[in-house]
Amino acid sequence: MPCRIMAIMQSGDGVYSTFCEPWGLKELTRIKSPYLWRTDKGKGSLSIDGNALIIPVALPEALERLRLEGDPSARQLPAHVTVHFPFADEPKTKIVTPELKKLVGRIETFRIQFDCLDHFDMPDEVIYYLKVSSTPQLVTLFHTIWNKFRAYPPYEGKHQTIVPHITLARYARPVSEEKVARLLEAVEQHRHELHWEISEVEWVNVQPGVPGCRILGSFPLKRKAIR
Repeated sequence: MPCRIMAIMQSGDGVYSTFCEPWGLKELTRIKSPYLWRTDKGKGSLSIDGNALIIPVALPEALERLRLEGDPSARQLPAHVTVHFPFADEPKTKIVTPELKKLVGRIETFRIQFDCLDHFDMPDEVIYYLKVSSTPQLVTLFHTIWNKFRAYPPYEGKHQTIVPHITLARYARPVSEEKVARLLEAVEQHRHELHWEISEVEWVNVQPGVPGCRILGSFPLKRKAIR
């Protein structure tokens, strides 16, 4: 992929600046993005709060633009696959960090790829996402962390099945056919680019209404031996 999204910042004129790091070079992309923030209580803003373990991924520019337009949480987080949310509180950093480093460091780097465009039906919105194939390595990574940190069940134990995915958009009901068509077209045009080499897991902290996220730790996977 051409770049990894490092941070997203908002200026006063509503222009969102996406910082990319393609092979060590930094560039600035300015994207006009009309956000509509929502909460479950309908007070006009999406509240994301807490710590999470994620696998950051880079999306093709067309899909990243749609994500910035359609997913309010894109203001706080890069495109990613969630490994574990909510995760440990910051006071436990000194205890959790060495454990994560050891666990993740035992798993070799691997590749994941796009499976299909799918959606979650919610009461007030529809969440569209890129489903990724559940490779043995990805399943091992998930379960290794879940089993070690049983005090923090994924999604607080609310879901029996966890679907590895990359969220693209959250559309309020009723969803227009035009919006769905734009997603489908962009995904089909860039299907051949939707694969990623996974080499690290990040522990991030997000705060309600605060752009960007803080990286509490970065944990590299084991490099494959050259044969």
